[in-house]
Order: sequence, then C-alpha cells, then structure tokens
Amino acid sequence: MTILLEKNEIVVPGQVVAEDEDYRIESGVYRDGNRYISQYVGVFMERKGSLLVRPLSGNYLPKVGDIVIGIVEDALLTSWKVQVGGPYVGILLASNATDRDFDPIKGDTRKIFAAGDAIKAEIVSFDRTRDPQLTTKKRGLGKLVGGRLIDVSPNYIKRVIGRKGSMVNLIKKHTNCDIVVGYNGRIWISGKSVEDELLAISAIRRVEQESHVDGLTKRIEQMLVNRTFE
Repeated sequence: MTILLEKNEIVVPGQVVAEDEDYRIESGVYRDGNRYISQYVGVFMERKGSLLVRPLSGNYLPKVGDIVIGIVEDALLTSWKVQVGGPYVGILLASNATDRDFDPIKGDTRKIFAAGDAIKAEIVSFDRTRDPQLTTKKRGLGKLVGGRLIDVSPNYIKRVIGRKGSMVNLIKKHTNCDIVVGYNGRIWISGKSVEDELLAISAIRRVEQESHVDGLTKRIEQMLVNRTFE
C-alpha cells in the first residue's frame, strides 16, 4: 500500500492521495483504477487502512433520517418554512407537526410554532427536486425552549458526536448541559448556569478546531476536568 501524503496534509480536489487496491474509503475520496483521489479541499487522513478527506468547509446536504435544528422562518396556513442551512428551506406540514387534525380556518399555525422558534426535527423526505420535508411528531422532537444555539461546520458534526455518542456525552457529563446536535451543523445547549453553557461551547469549538488530532477525546476530557480551554 502506498500513501503519497503526510497525515493531516491539506489536499485539493483531483489530488492523488494513495495508490493501491487495498484501501477502504470512508468519505471524501474516490477510486480511479488503482489511484485514490481527493474530492474536496480538506484534511487528508489514513486510519487503519481507511482513507478520508474531511472538507475544510461546505454546506449541509439534507439526508432522510437526519435530525436537524431548524429556525422557523414563516408560519403559513397549514405549514411552516424552516431554515435548515445550505441552499434548502425545510417544509413542515401541520400534519407532520401535530397528531390532531388541523383546521386552517379555526386553527393558527403560529400558536404551534412562530417565526424565530428553534425546533428539533427529522428529515422525512428529500430528493433534490423539492425542498426537504420535516416532521416533529416523533418522541423527543419539537420546539427547543431557552438555551443557546451555535453553528459549526456540518463537516465536523460526526466528530462532535463521536463514536456511539462518546464525545457529546463526555461534554454533557462534565458540563451538566442538555445538548442537541443537528446534522445540519446547528447545536442547542442548555445548562444550569451560563458558565456551564460557555464551557460546553468551548469544548465543542475545540473539537471543531482539532478534529484531525489523535487522542482528541482524552484531550477534551482533561480540559473539561480542569475547566479551561486556554
């Protein structure tokens, strides 16, 4: 197996990162014959025989099943327009927001969700020919009250979550905060104190900045124990 680059080296689209037939591909790389080529401007990584290029920037591309945090832009007669990031506007129908039959003559969508509300929703359909359709009917979904929102690059959301939720659960444990991570790059944080919320934000920002660093979970845990990210 032949790796042509150093670990964590910045690469550009079309750049050959490895040559051979024995690598697995995680993301950001495609194969052309016996060459492995970067799809993005990003950071190259090789992990136990797997190749990965993590983009340095990029918009969120909706995927069915994704949990997202959206901001209600407009309440219409029987639906809401929801900003979910990127070039798409999420559509939440009243039938996907309440178990009760909604009568637009008697009812008012603004009494359920108003413009400016932050909501946790799931994408139930998307095919690039129309905007993503959302639902808030499932358990745990709906309006997010209080707390504060931050945005990170969608490319780093999986790192913030960690394997089986290891990273986000670590941050929750040491900050006593409720944290909701949206795959669209938006994160909601609600703690018992401002200090706890700011600590959680500092941890998330550090994960975003050092996502390519080995042993990051232990580094973040030590910083959380010391309650300092200087």
